[in-house]
Amino acid sequence: MPFEALVLDLDGVLRIWDPAIMADVELDNDLPAGSLAAVAFGDTEMLQKVITGAITDGQWREEISDRLEMYYGAAARKAVAQWSIPAGRVDEEVLTIVRRVRKRRTVALFSNATTRLDSDLSCLGLTHEFDLIFNSSAIGMAKPSPESFEAVLVELGTPADRCLFVDDTLTNTRGAEGLGFKAHHFKGARALEQFIASCGGFGSKHDGDGEGQISV
Repeated sequence: MPFEALVLDLDGVLRIWDPAIMADVELDNDLPAGSLAAVAFGDTEMLQKVITGAITDGQWREEISDRLEMYYGAAARKAVAQWSIPAGRVDEEVLTIVRRVRKRRTVALFSNATTRLDSDLSCLGLTHEFDLIFNSSAIGMAKPSPESFEAVLVELGTPADRCLFVDDTLTNTRGAEGLGFKAHHFKGARALEQFIASCGGFGSKHDGDGEGQISV
């Protein structure tokens, strides 16, 4: 049977981060290469706290500043502030696919994100591109925990086998498959489009604006 909902990740799927952002920040502030990423993402316990809402995005960044400052001085605090400004950029090819699907199906975002997600979506112009938005820091559970996927299914009101799930992290797609989702490990817009088409997502006809019409 045709799927009823598409659930997709944000970072690495719909949002692209330029790795040069961190490198440039470190260079501008005389920090060793890789030091910012090591502190921000290397402490898995702290990272889990911020993506499940135990601490806010602001508290997380303050802790990163404190830790870096211990080793590299006041420039580290400036570096974190500079790193915190960008919101990434949208992959327009993926957004086009999302819009096509949303003409006939429910589209939901499910991101392991901090309390900054709403602000970032606004900056990116994505706030109104989804029917539902699931933020791990708001629901208090993160992918790939079964409980997080179950919470999404309850809110969607759709059986797992009628949902497509797209993520760039293999452990997350495997977690979704374990709950019955038809999952796709994202590696690019073209493969995503082929995956959705293989699930009966796109029709052969074209609507008035020239985009592929999704089959009923």
